[in-house]
Amino acid sequence: MNEQFSVLIDSRTRFDTGETGGVWLSMPATAEQIHDVMGRVGITADNPQDFFINGFANTEDCPFDVPLAVIQSGSIDELNYLGKLLEMQRDEDKEKFAAAVTHGEYAGNLKDLINLAQNLDCYWIYPTVQSEEDYGYYLIDELDGLELPEEAKKYLMYEEYGRDATINEGGRFTEQGYIYNNKNTFTEWYDGRDVPEEYRIMSFPRAERSNPAKEDFDAMAATLPAELRPVMPIILTSENPADKMKEITDRLEQGIAGVFESERYVEYLRTMSKFHNYSFNNTLLIAMQGGNLVKGFRQWEKEFDRHVKPGEKAIKILAPAPFTVKKQMEKIDPETRKPVIDKDGKPVTEEQEIKIPAFKVVSVFDVSQTEGKELSDISVNELMGDVKQYKDFFAALEKTSPFDITFESMDDSTKGRCNYEERRIVINEGMSELQNIKTAIHEIAHATLHDTDRDAPERPDRRTREVQAESVAYTVCQYYGLDTSDYSFGYVAGWSSGRELAELKSSLETIRSTAATLIDTIDGHFAEIQKEQHMEQAMSEKSEEQEQKITPEPPQTGQPQNKVEQRSDEPQPAAEQQTQPVVQFYSINETAARRAKDANSFYDYKPGSATAEYRQYVEEVAALAERQKKRVDPIYHEKIDSLLDTYSRKLAANMNSRFSIDARVPSILIAGGSNFPVRQKEKQNAARDRNWGEWQEIQGLLDKIRSTGMGGISADDPQAVQKLESKLVGLEQSQETMKAVNAYYRKNKTLDGCPHLSPENIEKLKASMAQGYHLEGKPYPTWALSNNSAEIRRLKNRIKDLSQKQTVGYVGWEFAGGKVEANTEVNRLQIFFEEKPGEATRTELKNNGFRWSPNAEAWQRQLTDNAYFAANYIKAIQPLTGEKPTELQRAHIRAEKAKPQEPPQAQQQTDDVEQPTQEAEQDKDTYSIYQLKHGDETRNLRFEPYDRLQAAGNMVDPANYDLIYSAPLTQGTSLEDIYIRFNIDHPKDFKGHSLSVSDVVVLYQNGQDAAHYVDSFGYRQVPEFLQERQKELTPDEFLTGEKITTPRGSFRLTSMSMEQMKEAGYGIHHNSEDGKYYIMGNGTRAFAVAVEQPQNYLKHIEDTVEQNDNNFDGIINNTPQTPTVGELEQKAKAGEPISLIDLANAIKADKERVGKPEEKPSIRAQLKAYKERAAQKKTAKQKNHDLEV
Repeated sequence: MNEQFSVLIDSRTRFDTGETGGVWLSMPATAEQIHDVMGRVGITADNPQDFFINGFANTEDCPFDVPLAVIQSGSIDELNYLGKLLEMQRDEDKEKFAAAVTHGEYAGNLKDLINLAQNLDCYWIYPTVQSEEDYGYYLIDELDGLELPEEAKKYLMYEEYGRDATINEGGRFTEQGYIYNNKNTFTEWYDGRDVPEEYRIMSFPRAERSNPAKEDFDAMAATLPAELRPVMPIILTSENPADKMKEITDRLEQGIAGVFESERYVEYLRTMSKFHNYSFNNTLLIAMQGGNLVKGFRQWEKEFDRHVKPGEKAIKILAPAPFTVKKQMEKIDPETRKPVIDKDGKPVTEEQEIKIPAFKVVSVFDVSQTEGKELSDISVNELMGDVKQYKDFFAALEKTSPFDITFESMDDSTKGRCNYEERRIVINEGMSELQNIKTAIHEIAHATLHDTDRDAPERPDRRTREVQAESVAYTVCQYYGLDTSDYSFGYVAGWSSGRELAELKSSLETIRSTAATLIDTIDGHFAEIQKEQHMEQAMSEKSEEQEQKITPEPPQTGQPQNKVEQRSDEPQPAAEQQTQPVVQFYSINETAARRAKDANSFYDYKPGSATAEYRQYVEEVAALAERQKKRVDPIYHEKIDSLLDTYSRKLAANMNSRFSIDARVPSILIAGGSNFPVRQKEKQNAARDRNWGEWQEIQGLLDKIRSTGMGGISADDPQAVQKLESKLVGLEQSQETMKAVNAYYRKNKTLDGCPHLSPENIEKLKASMAQGYHLEGKPYPTWALSNNSAEIRRLKNRIKDLSQKQTVGYVGWEFAGGKVEANTEVNRLQIFFEEKPGEATRTELKNNGFRWSPNAEAWQRQLTDNAYFAANYIKAIQPLTGEKPTELQRAHIRAEKAKPQEPPQAQQQTDDVEQPTQEAEQDKDTYSIYQLKHGDETRNLRFEPYDRLQAAGNMVDPANYDLIYSAPLTQGTSLEDIYIRFNIDHPKDFKGHSLSVSDVVVLYQNGQDAAHYVDSFGYRQVPEFLQERQKELTPDEFLTGEKITTPRGSFRLTSMSMEQMKEAGYGIHHNSEDGKYYIMGNGTRAFAVAVEQPQNYLKHIEDTVEQNDNNFDGIINNTPQTPTVGELEQKAKAGEPISLIDLANAIKADKERVGKPEEKPSIRAQLKAYKERAAQKKTAKQKNHDLEV
């Protein structure tokens, strides 16, 4: 499964106690993966309330972004549902999804996101449009929405035009381009309640009852003496929790002073070996009270099937019990990270919860205080006498040791020596295996604890170093069941006398932490070595079995005898050449780390622990980067290395910043509550929050490493065209296979015996056809063929686009203070400044997608059309010519296209060579296959059934076809045989597509030709294909110059009659709104034809009788004519009365007859008229098609 996004799974209990961590879960996921993540953060069916999502990260492949609250509002099943839907999307659909999420119409919750992923057809997106001005240019120049003369375009305000369009459409500009809702029906596929069964993965793993509960006591169960020392619990007399804490703390101080007696010190070390993962305080408390194997009251019952004996007193230990307090604190702006100021200039405060670390006294019981089911032997195996195990264990010690381990002969009685200058451990030769191990552990403790400057004040004295090393060695040996009878600590009492309590406590904590670290590290290395040995042994046994089964054969004559030697010289696979990646480590401020530890912990800082923690993080990411390199194309290796270096550098800076912040104010447990600097502590907490946010961003680089190279074929790949062509071949073969299977099923009505499918695939396809959703009666439904065909067309268009870009290229320019270069080798638009640009310019560059490349010493982004659009908005890099970068690129494209093309004669010769025309002999029976020519003229004719072709007024015209193949016709071969052969088993020299609807097969038999049209079912004989067409009238020869506009567009008017148009192959498509014109087309072109009026027999009478001959309506209805102004004047002069109404009508009529010169409309009026016609011209379907193209 490909990662679409990730969520951070965390434990609420851990998070509330201030522990950092959490595990990222990639979506979509499986039930096993979610269980693995829950196990790593400590969530089981016993504590489901601790499960919560604490982070969200997208990927470069699917860069949608939503608030974390949206992710937290849903369930894991819904997130998996969304991840599965996105995984099935194509790359361009994921870009559209990210833009639609930014649009925000359906992004309020997971239900909306899931439905949005299934309704992307409701949105149109313009990937190259990034502003209102771009949209205006796109609508007018590229889509030709307004058919304006070039002179008028000079006065057009593109930005205002684009703004009006975006407001009317409700669109939005996003990183992926301009997007808006096309008002298609938005279907609610998911109701927000029931996630489909196939996407449900959420469940809680069962708590393991055997191993984890007992891991703390593995070393204890095997070493319990026959008679256990009686448990002597501490009896606390106080009732108040605070008084209890003080009482038990006082007892701890007394215990520290008394533990250094010889026998009690050994008991303490023995207890430490059993509880090496416990804190120092609890280890000492258990040792003081005689505990051997302790657990809570309920845990003994649930996990071990034992119960506490009546009357037993509990052992007291400490457990964390943090609490929260509410305080008024300054409100911090999440964006600026500065205090919010009110109108009076004072900081705004808000109530916040602060977590205060604290501890409480809890009760546990020792195994000797319980009874019930016998405990199984879960101890580690002793190493005595097992030589093979000794070798493995010693190998684990060598991996654990910070120094090299060697064996040398020593003259004195010294068993071993740690040489700090040469950084090596020397062990005396000739000792027993057991003594070698004990000596090695002792010297490793020295190397781990005391590899510091000899003159450093914090370096302990020689007696202290020996006490620490010997104590660590005893604890580790006791844990692994080694014989420790020769260890004696009688000198410990003398060493401890006179020393401060803090110094003694620090030494005990150092011994405990070092022993715990060594035990955990040795366990890990020892388990790895054992695992490798088991794998090698299994492989060896398997190879022996194979060698026994294979009988060697003598080499055949003529074969080279050194074949094995030749193969051995070949480079080994990458999997066998596991080289560690070169990692750049950055320095860690150990001084700041020590101050931070002292300010927040009772324990001493272990030198180098901060650097070790940092290197562990970086090494884990380096291993991840190395695994990712093996999965992706080598062109992505440099990017992965760059991300790894960025992670290493930013992590070091983040950790150093964290140490500096933690050292500002000590913990309240260290400094005490009196005069505690609360205000400074609040500022420290705010800085910690910011540092934590930076940490999360740095961890997001891991997702970038995982997703690098996992998307589609990148345009950065120099072999992109070749890889796309290879992918295209696979899709075309798949298309042909699906057609062949459908043809086989159509002929045989069964899939059994289909030569194109394996038996397994036949059974799968049968099962698929039996499903209820499989409505079509064929193996591969129409939509599968259509989708595959659409993907083929998309790949062809992308290949054409990349090839054209390689041919045409990009142009660079100079600007004041530098230059811009189109670097096609690395596929980057690079900006070179003579001097470092100012902060405002750098901000503009970053906002427009440019990033600084130290290797190239340039600001750059991927070389695409969008890069030039982005450059338009950076003022500092505008060309010296005054043009915009996009205008320079357009001029460059026009210049490249205007260059002389290949001569037609040479092209024709090439076509003649490539076209597979196999002429058959004239005296033999032959068959020939004709297929439609490629181009827009035949687009609407392809795959059309014969009846539909006739209904549209089209015919099977040989001028639209190319001869693809011709061969002899063998006796007994039928048309159906030809159809099956050219769908299942193509001849090698056949270069056309599989025989499909709209193809024509011409049979030449007995000296006669017969043309057959491949129809939806069978064939249809088409004699017109063989007839020479007489010269027909064409509408272009009779154009009147007028245009008729209908809601479906504008059409030129021809004077041809409807009958003549039909003879020319045109059919009626639709009528104009006024009913005066037919719109007739032939599938590729359309014209307007006047509707012929029926003959009116009264027209001649009206012509001779009526004066107003504009009223030919079949009724003789003469009306009195309006007198002219001159006639009325004559009447007035003669003394006759006249009507003022008649005079006004006469004056109006004279003015109408004289007429006025027509005023030319304004440019604004012309634009409005053109806009109205363009709106009628562009239908939704045409517009969508234009966008996709």
